[in-house]
Amino acid sequence: MNHTSAPPSFDFAISYAGSDRALAEQLASFLSDRGANVYIDTLYRAHLVGKRLDREFEWVFGPGTRFFVAIVSQSYVDRPWPQHEWSIAIREAERRSGEFILPLRLDDSLLVGLPSTVGHIDLREDSVATAADLLLGKLKGVQRPEVTQWVATFGILVEDVLSWDDLPRAAPTEYAHLCDWLAQDLGTRMKQSSLKNPRFMEDLRTGESLSVRITFDWDPREGPLQFGPLDWWDLLEVIPYEEAHPV
Repeated sequence: MNHTSAPPSFDFAISYAGSDRALAEQLASFLSDRGANVYIDTLYRAHLVGKRLDREFEWVFGPGTRFFVAIVSQSYVDRPWPQHEWSIAIREAERRSGEFILPLRLDDSLLVGLPSTVGHIDLREDSVATAADLLLGKLKGVQRPEVTQWVATFGILVEDVLSWDDLPRAAPTEYAHLCDWLAQDLGTRMKQSSLKNPRFMEDLRTGESLSVRITFDWDPREGPLQFGPLDWWDLLEVIPYEEAHPV
């Protein structure tokens, strides 16, 4: 799934070890109560069920957030999932021109890739509420998008569809008619999702693949995008309507 053209959905994505969950949830609560869009996995458990977490986290802890908040502890250094999230953030930081990684320390553990000279918040000295206020200060200079009309592009390999064991019997097998059926399937999914006013825009048929564009209304300040179950569809791109060109 390629999200690289989509704007950030979150102001902060919190990365932590399981043993520090209570503190991470408290921080997320303080930030959310003050109007920030926050990602913490415990709020998205239903969304994550069945997902390829390695792919999902490439977005969430990379281009999907304005700031990556790492709660650094010995457990964070020792556990594989926090280290996976950290590696994503390191790669994303190299693509950013400004600050991206905002460390919060619980101890003096050595975290590879985090220079000792990087400014951090020490939770042995500052309260979680104070840490939240300091993090929110980073948003004051951030330009939040005001675009409210967007275009999402979804893709599928038609030959893969024909190999499905669970392909409905009513589905046609001839390419053009199957594309019509798939486009209608995607439209139904979007209408059943939480998207506001989803509308079919156009599709592109190559003889092997099908891509479909859906336009919809979205204010990123109201929360992250939720497309609902996509199953066989891949989300290829999300861009402002003004940047969309005919496929």
